[in-house]
Amino acid sequence: MDANDLRQILADALDGAAERLRGGISDLPIAAPAQPNRESFDPLPGITKPTLTVEEAAALLGVSAWSVYASIRAGEFPALRVGRRLLVPTHALRRWMAEPDGAR
Repeated sequence: MDANDLRQILADALDGAAERLRGGISDLPIAAPAQPNRESFDPLPGITKPTLTVEEAAALLGVSAWSVYASIRAGEFPALRVGRRLLVPTHALRRWMAEPDGAR
């Protein structure tokens, strides 16, 4: 079998596939895109602590601690102060992460 034979086999296969698609494309079932279930989606799987340090939250988000501190100061990020420490409530972080970007 030479290269021309392979070309002919591929061309025949493609022509047949194209013909089948042209003839029966309306018969093919079209699946709806899967929608994420927001109620069961957990953006922080395995995190059971009630609060996180700013450094832990930053590591989970993939940003610097400085960025998290700046967002807390700007009121864009959930946090609470306990003494001199800033802590991020896990439930508030989950809710914040689940919000659409436009709602932040």
